[in-house]
Amino acid sequence: MSRNNPRWGAPRVHGELLKLGIQITEPTVAKYMVRHRKPPSQTWRTFLDNHLKTLVSVDFFVVPTVRFQILYVFLVLATTGGAFSTL
Repeated sequence: MSRNNPRWGAPRVHGELLKLGIQITEPTVAKYMVRHRKPPSQTWRTFLDNHLKTLVSVDFFVVPTVRFQILYVFLVLATTGGAFSTL
């Protein structure tokens, strides 16, 4: 039943089995259900390789000067084919 209806969880299958007159507990149904494997997720390295051309890093910080003034710095770094460049 779980193979034919992969979106059904143990509570739903348990309810359907009870309707058919099969007396079984829900934990037992969950124990013997077919487990669907998820596809492997990509690694950080793969993610960075895939998005390297559109990767942007932004930083905002304050720099105090010798004359006790405050400079506000907004820095944007963008990648262009593997090398960083400032915009």
